[in-house]
Amino acid sequence: MKKFLKFMLCIMSSLIALIVVFWSCISYTVNYKKTICDTSVSPDEKYELTLQAIGEPEWPFGSASGRLVLMEGKDKISQTDFELYNDGGIISSRCWEVTWYEDYAEVILSGEEQFDERVTLYFDGSVDMQQIIE
Repeated sequence: MKKFLKFMLCIMSSLIALIVVFWSCISYTVNYKKTICDTSVSPDEKYELTLQAIGEPEWPFGSASGRLVLMEGKDKISQTDFELYNDGGIISSRCWEVTWYEDYAEVILSGEEQFDERVTLYFDGSVDMQQIIE
């Protein structure tokens, strides 16, 4: 009888451990996983701007979390987080437009359920965000 209880306890513990590991993997993917969606390089190839998706969009039709990262070579100049309201769609290369200037990069973020948003990332590390209301 004791062997049977020990065996059942081991089986139950193993199942609980598997469920915890499975749930942790799902939670990481849905909430925290960083996925590079697109990259833009300045005309002089000195700066690089990366569009990242953070996790997955909120189910079923919620916003998607994203991040813009501005790099100079291997050094990170700035990063800024944003929410994209795109009818539950993922962040992709279709939702941004980048224009490079002498002292900054300008990004227009577009989603189906929001006004366009202008994000200005200056090469000194400062960031300015504003909605474009048409």
